[in-house]
Amino acid sequence: MNDRDQLREDRLTRVQTFGTENTADFAAGSKGKILFARIDKHLADLVLAKTGQVPGRASKATLLDALWLDYKAIARTSRSIGQTEPAGFAADYAMPDDSTEAKIKTHAEKLLRLLEEHPTDTAAQKATKAALVAKFIEWEIAADFVADLRADYDALIEANKHNQAENQEGVENTEAITQILLAAGRDVEALDTIVQNKYARQPEKLHVWQTTSRIHRAPSKKKPAAGGTNPAPSA
Repeated sequence: MNDRDQLREDRLTRVQTFGTENTADFAAGSKGKILFARIDKHLADLVLAKTGQVPGRASKATLLDALWLDYKAIARTSRSIGQTEPAGFAADYAMPDDSTEAKIKTHAEKLLRLLEEHPTDTAAQKATKAALVAKFIEWEIAADFVADLRADYDALIEANKHNQAENQEGVENTEAITQILLAAGRDVEALDTIVQNKYARQPEKLHVWQTTSRIHRAPSKKKPAAGGTNPAPSA
């Protein structure tokens, strides 16, 4: 399992614990009870999928999903910023029209050109980018959202490099893990609606759930002094 898959499994374990600790709040046969039981099943399936997993090709589904989540936050924030900017401001940050790997990769390269400082930038270009990033941060997007975008993009590039040099052994189990985690993610999203409705007047439990159900990012790697590898020009 790669680091991102492990973070998603860690979330499932926390969700399972939350369900166990609050099991009395959910009636037998209720949708919430059924979904928590499915989380148990997903975790059991992961144990089986990991047993005997042969190191092989890197799964890219979770890497692409991470970039897609980056895009959603950036696009949403750009629309709010655009209310006081010249017409068309948000167009550069709009979500790709499909979620193919090629479109996701190209969009990352476009956003990094717009937002990330590069060694070849002039002082004026760096100032413009810094001011632009500050506009996003004013809307409470993560202060390191550009660094996160760079890390997610680089992870995808590294996965592609790894796969080019790797044989096909272990692909089946790795893909099984990916599919289990994707299905489990959908169940966590469904549980989020139920839990938020059930505990709407219990802020302390909502706070625990919000911490439980989010995917915690791995510690950020120190950014290289040169500003990281620049994205390749789009074809």
